[in-house]
Amino acid sequence: MRRRLLLFGATGSIGDSTLNIVRRHPGDFELVGFTWHHNEKKAAALRQEFPNAVCFSTTSPDAVARSEELLAQEHDFAIIAIVGAAGVRTTLLAARHSKKILLANKESLVVAGPLVMAATRASGAQLLPIDSEHNSLYRLLATTPPDAVRKVYLTASGGPLLHLSGEEFHSAPRERVLRHPTWVMGQKITVDSAGLANKALEIIEAHYLFGLPYSQIDAVIHPQSFVHAMVLLKDGTVLQHASQPDMRYPIAWAMYHPELPPDTVGGSTPEYFPSLEFFPVDCQKFRAYALGRRAGEEGKYFPAVFNAANEAAVEAFLSDSIRFGEIANLIERALENRYPEYDYTSLDGLLQYDSAARQLVHKLAYST
Repeated sequence: MRRRLLLFGATGSIGDSTLNIVRRHPGDFELVGFTWHHNEKKAAALRQEFPNAVCFSTTSPDAVARSEELLAQEHDFAIIAIVGAAGVRTTLLAARHSKKILLANKESLVVAGPLVMAATRASGAQLLPIDSEHNSLYRLLATTPPDAVRKVYLTASGGPLLHLSGEEFHSAPRERVLRHPTWVMGQKITVDSAGLANKALEIIEAHYLFGLPYSQIDAVIHPQSFVHAMVLLKDGTVLQHASQPDMRYPIAWAMYHPELPPDTVGGSTPEYFPSLEFFPVDCQKFRAYALGRRAGEEGKYFPAVFNAANEAAVEAFLSDSIRFGEIANLIERALENRYPEYDYTSLDGLLQYDSAARQLVHKLAYST
């Protein structure tokens, strides 16, 4: 029996990887619905390829209502691959309607972690992460007694600016920033990777997904992007989960879960593995990472402000309005700003903080 899936964010890089798996195993999966954002040309091709799937653009004014209708379709799991804070409401809707959610939208947990986790607990929905680091950590922790864990590590490639510093790092041109050495991703997450803002977002996500305190979650630079997560045990030994840097590995695992997937990507045998290097994160250089960690530890509305400020600053960088190093400066200004006392225990209140932080960054970025 084919598994029926909904794909929110079909035209992005996660959507591409997911549909590659569907095409490779057409007897195992049926795409019953999908959404897209601005890429109408790509969406038109998907509508032709999957004519029986219900679909719409998330730019439509009634997108929330249509998402709820889409989730009312009979389905076995929903993949949330929408980029940025725009995916939060969809994740919360899926928590109410889906038995299984495959989450690639880390911002859902960064912006509204307590709300999302409470919603999944209330409905009994299963939440499976498909970010490579969190998927690897999920699999490592599933076989590890909690009281044996001293610390967990998410790996970071270091991005395209790993070997730059000072003014070269601060003023790195857009073309260099978008030239990721190991992963093929969208522009926004590639910029995040260059400044390690993405790793701060992932640490906040891991805090909520696994219920671990921030003191037990760390990041480590690993340029080869071969090991995705590690668990340091109290006896001093380390468990690692490794594969080639290809998002089809974690996506296929989650799509077939609890069964093991067939060979979807292929892979090298141990004698062809690369040499593995690991370095500590330089928080002086990667200031966005340090600011994001601090926002997570502060809790309340700070993670939502961090995420919103980062998204707005990255947008300004991609439009050539600011230099790369100014992304961290704008994030810091947003975190230090005094906001009205919105209700950060509700989604509406968190989105008010989100909006206020974006407006502040926009004003600062485009007024110079």
